[in-house]
Amino acid sequence: MIKNHWEGKLWYAYGTSMTSIKQGKFVPVVEKLSGLKVVNNGIPGGCLTPDGYGKGNVKTKVMSLDDGKDKADLITLEVLPNEGAIVGDIYDTDDNSFCGCFNQCIRYLQENTNAQIVVIIMVGSNDKPPENIVESRGITQFEFANKIEQVARLNSVPVINVFCESGFGYARVKGKKYQVDNIHLNNLGGENLGNFIWSKLKDIPLWLSE
Repeated sequence: MIKNHWEGKLWYAYGTSMTSIKQGKFVPVVEKLSGLKVVNNGIPGGCLTPDGYGKGNVKTKVMSLDDGKDKADLITLEVLPNEGAIVGDIYDTDDNSFCGCFNQCIRYLQENTNAQIVVIIMVGSNDKPPENIVESRGITQFEFANKIEQVARLNSVPVINVFCESGFGYARVKGKKYQVDNIHLNNLGGENLGNFIWSKLKDIPLWLSE
């Protein structure tokens, strides 16, 4: 039997309502399957960008050691919902674009913790096909998901691409069997998503610092 290297390790989870204690239905599933001890810092309405729904509140939370994340073995950063209109270039490090804020967050975590950093690219909305252009950004959600993955890979961070790989495709989810509204998961959706995330996470190694 393959040893579960995440058993008993400390997981700090950051992101939107899709991660949060109130609405993050996948988190308890992953916690149970992995044996991880989770500190859930998901923020309903949260985002990295100052022009997003949460006015950059996730970035503020990520770029601080006040919550004890320097002791974490695993840090996940869930992104895609709630971000603003300015996407930027994958090499940006500014304070206004998504790419700039995302690069800052990843590099802060790499510089200030010994945790394995994992990016989770979350599901999109179930009321619009992935080829529809998001008017404020001028690109589709699919293109945005690809840009997120590029930034993560630029920084050599493992990616769990829920948007592109989890089975939550528009044709399946538009009937809302797995969600309670246009995006948030019900228990069945959380079970499916948690199983998928664990299928990827179990093969991502611990980061050894000594």
